[in-house]
Amino acid sequence: MYVVLGLTVLVAHISCKTNTNDKVTVHDILVDSTTVCLQNAKNNKLKLKKRIEFLYKAYVDNKSQKNDSIKNSNLLKIAFQLYNFKDTIFYKKINKEAQDLSLQIKDTLALAETYWNDAILYSDNEKMDLTFYNYFQAYKNYESVNNEYYAAKMMYNMGFIQSQIKDYTGSEISTFKAIQKFNKLDRNLNLYRSYKLLGSVFRDLEEYEKALFYHKKALTYIENIKNNQIYIEGSLNDIGLVYQKKGDYKKAIEYFQKVLINKDLKHNNVWHYARIIDNIAYTNFLSGDTIDVLLNFKNALTIKDSLGNIPGRIVSKLHLAEFYAARGDTITAVNNAKESNKLAMQLNNNRDVLKSLLLLSKIDKDGSSRYLEQYVTLSDSLQVEERKLRGKFTRIRFETDVYKEETEKLSEQRIMIVAISVVVVLIIFLLYFIKVQHAKNTALEFEKEQQKAKEEIYELVIKQQSKLEEGRLNERHRISEDLHDGVLGKLFGTRLGLGFLDVKGDSETITKHNALIDELQTIEKEIRTISHELKNDMFSSEISFIDLVEDLIKNQSEIGEFQYAVLFDENINWKNINENIKINCYRIIQEAIQNINKYANAKMVHLEFNLNEEKLKLTIKDNGIGFDKKKIRSGIGLKNMESRIHKIKGEFFINTVINEGTNLIFIIPV
Repeated sequence: MYVVLGLTVLVAHISCKTNTNDKVTVHDILVDSTTVCLQNAKNNKLKLKKRIEFLYKAYVDNKSQKNDSIKNSNLLKIAFQLYNFKDTIFYKKINKEAQDLSLQIKDTLALAETYWNDAILYSDNEKMDLTFYNYFQAYKNYESVNNEYYAAKMMYNMGFIQSQIKDYTGSEISTFKAIQKFNKLDRNLNLYRSYKLLGSVFRDLEEYEKALFYHKKALTYIENIKNNQIYIEGSLNDIGLVYQKKGDYKKAIEYFQKVLINKDLKHNNVWHYARIIDNIAYTNFLSGDTIDVLLNFKNALTIKDSLGNIPGRIVSKLHLAEFYAARGDTITAVNNAKESNKLAMQLNNNRDVLKSLLLLSKIDKDGSSRYLEQYVTLSDSLQVEERKLRGKFTRIRFETDVYKEETEKLSEQRIMIVAISVVVVLIIFLLYFIKVQHAKNTALEFEKEQQKAKEEIYELVIKQQSKLEEGRLNERHRISEDLHDGVLGKLFGTRLGLGFLDVKGDSETITKHNALIDELQTIEKEIRTISHELKNDMFSSEISFIDLVEDLIKNQSEIGEFQYAVLFDENINWKNINENIKINCYRIIQEAIQNINKYANAKMVHLEFNLNEEKLKLTIKDNGIGFDKKKIRSGIGLKNMESRIHKIKGEFFINTVINEGTNLIFIIPV
């Protein structure tokens, strides 16, 4: 590629530079050629392919220039265009070159811009830790050259990122620091955005009075800004949402209605119009006023559909699901909630995924426990991830300050080294090495403690679930025995007593008496049947063990995005297999598949049941990354499987190869 790009230099000189009779240097020609090619690359009238060609020519010409601020400026312009062209691979390369050159020529402003560029790229890819790191590096560099405005913008961006991972304290601190700088500069629009962010933070913290205070304060900073209607309407909507969360539905609708005073809203900003009518409908629904609610919900959804606004569709579907559930139309409610869940998962919008799962657990009776389990699992994993990110953000700030202090110390030590001797240098280096090693060991110990705590929490959850299941089965058995031994016995005694009575009267009375005795006998049979059914475990119902296993694998494959194959030996008569064995086999499969989803990155899972010499063999095989048995043997997942297999007097074997997959084999006497 570089050979081809190199050959284009001559073409670039001919096609991009202008002719002149003045005497010019090679450097001047290259600068002129780069500038013209960059202008052509920005020309929207040219075809994209041609613009990309000019951009590559500009890069080749610029590469031949001397390392100065002009070359660095051109690199940043080229990187910006590559970002617009969505060529992220080459963009990273150019931005890194600009970063290295900025360090070399000590161009602090350009260096800050390269970090800002990387922050935007990582933000697009939702890599929060790297986004925060690069915003912080940009902030430090702008701060070092007293560029208060851009330093404040970086601090605001850091506050916004912190609010996304629920680091509300950190977000509040960062935003207030940004506000202090914006106040000095009279940057009203930036102050509006900062106070608006604080309003959102306190709304999420459910501190509604503070949220209202900051949202209303934000409005004061845009009173004298031209074309401020869109900002005012956005803030009015935010204030309405705070009142809605607070439960003051009358006030909420009042603020939403203020937005609709703008008669041109539907024409100029149809997306915002759809959001407002949806918010009004939902607030009316929460207050118990159902007039035109369904109509407004549907109108809002229609507009969002036409705009391809997936986040808006998710919210509308959730609102419709709640509405239909309240009306008792469970089927429509479940369908809307499922559609919302599917759309949220497509966007990786975990907040709305959680909302939809929680709603489904409440309205879908058949899948309630499954949705609740998914909700708890996702919620726990997100909380762990958010805690990790908050820790990373703290370390980024802390470690940068430590690094700065250590750099200053090293500068002083260089003077001492020259004055004293090489021996002092070796001692300092040794001490520094020991310090770094100690820090690494401390970090590793901390990670081990975290992992241990997570394992203990997970083990407690598993034990709790087992106790709940055991309690449920015991209660079924107790009710069964009470029906059989108590109620049934009394009915039997009553029927015998009636049978021995010498009833006198006409033939019609005697016939009725006999019919009632027969009816009592029928009731006894029904109670006996119910008693026996209550004693059956989960696999004695109409749903077979095979169906349950296949449903489990199917659902987990959708989560883990893997293909699967399930084989059952036709010689196995599952009706004759002990219920306890089937339950433990089911739980073992459930644990194994969850481990595959969490750690294996497998694309294919193979599950097979075989029966040989009165021994049931369960094989679970995947083509994932495998693991080191010596290191992982003590994991909670394996412990649970070992515990279950020992309960049913079985054996457990593991065959695993790094990067080739894992084969779990369970042998159970039946």
